[in-house]
Amino acid sequence: MNIRVRSKQGITLLVVLLVTLASTGCSKDESIKVGIEKNNRPFTYTEGEEKKGFEVELWQAIAKKAKLKYEWVPMEYGELNKSVKSGDVDLAIAGMTVTNARKNKLDYSDPYFQSGEAILTTSDNVAIKGQDDLAQKVVATRNGSTAYYFASEIKGIKIRSYANISDAYDDLKNKTVDAVIFEEHSIQDYEQNSADGKVKKIGDVFNKDSYAIVAKKRNMYMGKINKAIIAVSKDGTYEALYTKWFGSKPEKMPKELKHDMEKDIEHES
Repeated sequence: MNIRVRSKQGITLLVVLLVTLASTGCSKDESIKVGIEKNNRPFTYTEGEEKKGFEVELWQAIAKKAKLKYEWVPMEYGELNKSVKSGDVDLAIAGMTVTNARKNKLDYSDPYFQSGEAILTTSDNVAIKGQDDLAQKVVATRNGSTAYYFASEIKGIKIRSYANISDAYDDLKNKTVDAVIFEEHSIQDYEQNSADGKVKKIGDVFNKDSYAIVAKKRNMYMGKINKAIIAVSKDGTYEALYTKWFGSKPEKMPKELKHDMEKDIEHES
């Protein structure tokens, strides 16, 4: 009698497990949805029908190593956290910091990139030389970004937030804002390739943080992704992509970024 009951219970649990696995997308043939930002050169952008940028090519290399099929889901940066939490996308690779992932209770990969914020102003502006000169100035940045939260802590500035950072850059070039605070490589790319000599980066880079791929808690992908990040670091792919998109070798490789992140988390606790 007990054997029969246990057997029936075992069969029931097996059926439930199989249904759960099917509903959570364990099929090898099923593509996962990967959220990326619509327009944030040089990380992600579209040229014609082709997705381009450092994060695009890095993810392609990671996915190949991890044997993950995927489809891109481009969106505005401010939609990414919500889309990951709701399950509209399975993962996001879009300049999302470890700090932001922890704040939003998301799972995150080992870090793949380190960056900081910089200040951009018009080339003829002699009044703004650094953070201390931003009081009473109109400062543009991207809504929901690390730069936005940093700018919010600077006393006396007037923040104007944008869904798309390219609109902030355009307003600076047209002198409808006084400065932009944003990610250093994005600012460098805009200054060199799109600004027509009308803007300049001023001051030092500040507020360094690491980027990670994010997903919902208890997902099935992070183990494979972390192994793939290690693999593309060891075989030279990471350094080649970094050099291609940023014009120099990385100051720190993902292994070093992971070590720094772990030390920071340990220090906090």
